[in-house]
Amino acid sequence: MYLPSKKIKYIALIIVIALLAFNVFRKPFQVIILSLSESFFTLSESSYQNKLNQLRKKNLQYQLKLGQFNSLVKENKTLRQALNFKKQGGVGLVGGEVIAFSPSSWHKHIFLNLGKNKEIKKNMLVVDESGNLIGKVEEVYLNRCKVILIKNPDFQTPVSIGNRTLGLLQGTLSGIEILYVEKSEQINTSEPVYTSSSNSAVKVGKISQIKKNKNSLFYEIEVDIFVKDKLPQVVFILK
Repeated sequence: MYLPSKKIKYIALIIVIALLAFNVFRKPFQVIILSLSESFFTLSESSYQNKLNQLRKKNLQYQLKLGQFNSLVKENKTLRQALNFKKQGGVGLVGGEVIAFSPSSWHKHIFLNLGKNKEIKKNMLVVDESGNLIGKVEEVYLNRCKVILIKNPDFQTPVSIGNRTLGLLQGTLSGIEILYVEKSEQINTSEPVYTSSSNSAVKVGKISQIKKNKNSLFYEIEVDIFVKDKLPQVVFILK
């Protein structure tokens, strides 16, 4: 009978012990490996999230800087337009700033930082940087004045259609209209409307609709004004 050598017996014994040890410590070893893997992926996810947050922060900073730049460009353009209008105006102009406005949807008013100290008087017309009518002075104080806007139902001022027909421009809750233009007058849509109460004709808008009411001697005329809802940054009072 062949007997294995001591060396072979020793190797076999080591293998048996190793298998037994592996079987005994397999689960703890797996737990350690899984724990290390979870820690690694948790650290990786945390690092990724930090980098993502940093990128978001930088993107927001760039967006804010871009918005500031665009605002400065727009402000510069507005001031250039205002300066050019003031140079070409040919009439007395006083530039001012809007310091307050009425939140009411019915009584539309703004307040300017111009008053008796700048020789401002009641009924002076107020225009934007492009020379479009936005309202007229209603009340004057020492260093400020109250301006009634063109869309206020209490606003009225004489106007001409083209360079001939006269009427009375009035604000309404639904829009702007011209009153007291007789049906005998020849007027058309898209004709320009100007003020006729100052030394210089001020742009108001254009005729958008003309209606004939058989029970009235006058047209029903609607006007599409050039000034929209947004308040201008720069205004001028015509003296």
